[in-house]
Amino acid sequence: MQEKLNFIKNIFGFKGKSLKISSKNKINFLEQFSNLINSGIPIINSLKIIMYQTKDKKIKFMLEKIISDVNKGGNLRESFEKFPKIFGYFDLSIIEMGEVTGALGNSIETIKNKEEKDRELKGKIIGALIYPIVIVSLSTIMIGVFMVFVIPKIQKMYADSKVNLPELTQKVIQISDFTQKNISYIILAIFIFILLFHIFKTNKFTKIYWDNFVLRIPLFGGLIKKKILAIFSSSLGILLKNGVMINKSLSISSKSLGNDYYEKNLNDINSRVSKGVQLSELMGINDIQSGKENFLFPIELASVVKIGEETGNLPDLLIKISKKQNKEIDSVVKNIQTAIEPLVIVIIGIVVGTIIMAIMLPFFNMVNVV
Repeated sequence: MQEKLNFIKNIFGFKGKSLKISSKNKINFLEQFSNLINSGIPIINSLKIIMYQTKDKKIKFMLEKIISDVNKGGNLRESFEKFPKIFGYFDLSIIEMGEVTGALGNSIETIKNKEEKDRELKGKIIGALIYPIVIVSLSTIMIGVFMVFVIPKIQKMYADSKVNLPELTQKVIQISDFTQKNISYIILAIFIFILLFHIFKTNKFTKIYWDNFVLRIPLFGGLIKKKILAIFSSSLGILLKNGVMINKSLSISSKSLGNDYYEKNLNDINSRVSKGVQLSELMGINDIQSGKENFLFPIELASVVKIGEETGNLPDLLIKISKKQNKEIDSVVKNIQTAIEPLVIVIIGIVVGTIIMAIMLPFFNMVNVV
């Protein structure tokens, strides 16, 4: 019976390495866990309380495994490490430091706070993108319906009336004919494009090129870069503040960004930092006088790192600038929405208006003839 249950769990993703939970559920779990630990309740008891209370089957499954591992003598970091889709390198390092220092409750709270900030950042980015994507998608569907179903009927009506069609109307009818005759190929081409795009974006060999490209997209590239830098500054600052060495902190922070291009460059930087080169220098601090700016790291961040290196206050300054970057993201999102929404509406209005004009022009010609 247990074997059948395990088989079913594996089918539905209830397997350690592939198990995922939503960011919201992760935050709720971390908040409960930190509150219980800080209240003086032992780790095992805290985990059991959450396991009995939760209605989320995935969290319940995860906690069963963690409790079993800890009962067998394993530490919390090793138990959490078996769920890589839920707990990343940053989480594991902070948990490890919490176990070593005896401040596990505070460490869990630190992870929870960062997860909340990252979730908020992601929400802002999605908020900036969702409106134009929805409008363009709905408009494309509407135009497609016009081309496939409406225009052919109007074309037949004009053919029966033997009216001379303006050039604009003829062009629209030609596009409609092509769309109607090749609709299956068009749908197949769209499907193949989406599939290839997904592969290119996720394949480990090509993802780095996509991640480099998105940083250079007008308007949106700057927003994505600010999000990455906010996460990087926050992660690096928190890790350093918790006593993690600079090389390990850079390695962990680079893996938490979700951008392979940044990760590769940070790994290169990390290897040079280990040889004694200052981080601020590798971020381009020496280019200020020449007026150049590192594409990946703005002068402001490099300057803050330089001051932190000189004063020994790097962790606090990084956390402080990450908060400033979060505020800047709010401003950038508003600017993008202000700029992109009218532009999308105007472009769609021109396309739809052109189609309507193409439909109506023959009517006007018929009226003039009469």
